[in-house]
Amino acid sequence: MTLDIDFVRSLFPQLRDDPDFVFCGNAGGSYVAQPVIDRLEHYNRHLRVQPYTGYPSALAAGEAMDRARSGWASALNIDEQELTIGPSTSMNSYVMAQALGAAWGAGDEIVVTAQDHEANHGVWRRQAEARGAVVREWPVDPSTGLLDLDELTPLLSERTRWVFFTHCSNVVGTVNPVAEIVAAIRRRCAARVCVDAVAYAPHHISDLRALDVDMYLFSLYKVFGPHQGLMYLRGELQQDLPPQCHYFIQDDSHKRFNPAGPQHAQVAACQGVLDYFDAVHRHHGGVDSAASAPAMASLHTLLSAHEAELAAPLLDYLHRSPHARLLGKADGKDGDRAATIAFKPLRKRSSEVATALHLRGIGAEFGHFYAHRLLANLDIDPDQGVVRISLVHYNSLPEVQRILAALDAAL
Repeated sequence: MTLDIDFVRSLFPQLRDDPDFVFCGNAGGSYVAQPVIDRLEHYNRHLRVQPYTGYPSALAAGEAMDRARSGWASALNIDEQELTIGPSTSMNSYVMAQALGAAWGAGDEIVVTAQDHEANHGVWRRQAEARGAVVREWPVDPSTGLLDLDELTPLLSERTRWVFFTHCSNVVGTVNPVAEIVAAIRRRCAARVCVDAVAYAPHHISDLRALDVDMYLFSLYKVFGPHQGLMYLRGELQQDLPPQCHYFIQDDSHKRFNPAGPQHAQVAACQGVLDYFDAVHRHHGGVDSAASAPAMASLHTLLSAHEAELAAPLLDYLHRSPHARLLGKADGKDGDRAATIAFKPLRKRSSEVATALHLRGIGAEFGHFYAHRLLANLDIDPDQGVVRISLVHYNSLPEVQRILAALDAAL
């Protein structure tokens, strides 16, 4: 089965309203699906009251929020009490750094990588260093930006408390084998594992029980939804870690690690992403709700195949080009490459190439994309940055042809 791209695109108003613009800055934030807009508008129009306070509209407001939480818990195959919906992944990470760091001290060790977005590196490093713990860095290959599992194992010991790494790089596009990495860590030591999936979730929603991680974070504003960050924290850790909210609400799992408190309308609108996935799933023959791990896996097999078809000609073009250094793998045949494609121009500045693409109606981006340490490890000046073309399943093959033609002129 192939993806009905016309149906998919019909569910994104911004694609309809600006059909001549090719948006390929999805890794920075995707377009919003119509069901999300509908959920947000309905809440703000009809339910803009303090939820759960007893009267009909307040009860309906609470039910709308609960529906989103239970739906996402089902989709991720976790218990609802293990899910926190906070303002963003960066903020969720910052809050959790305060909670985790309280238990770290001299003699403890953590592992971070040079491949990550700073949200999954700096906050942990800062806490560890402030408390006298040792920070060990899982290095990247300086030519490819890839991680090698064999280089992680020697960094692990009985002193390792946590290992932090990314599911997918937001620059080199590598999809790391999370389950394999977690299994290797479990064999070596008793460390906990945190995975940043911000750059992966737009391409695949994971079964978190299958991955066996302890903490997993991603942002819905990059997954066709509202500006919220979803965080899974393994149930047994909920009570082991110190709460980060007001003392009198610390037994509420939805607030325990969310000091800002839930953003009511935004939380309710998170259900709209599942509504969107469900519409696409049923349009392509799905019978059950998409809000389950098996259905989500089936749907994303279809979406991933389309994305691979989009990425292939771009990867081939940039790999062969004498005027660009492609970062990461040159193909995604094994499913270990997202359609997030970054390159360093060899004749011009990244800003010049991005501007030339903009003038041709191509919404590419340039910069370090908060992967400052990764670019430095690749011997690329983070201040000059790279050009990034990031695609998702609502992009089309005709758009890719336009990107290729624009690259010919821009490079």
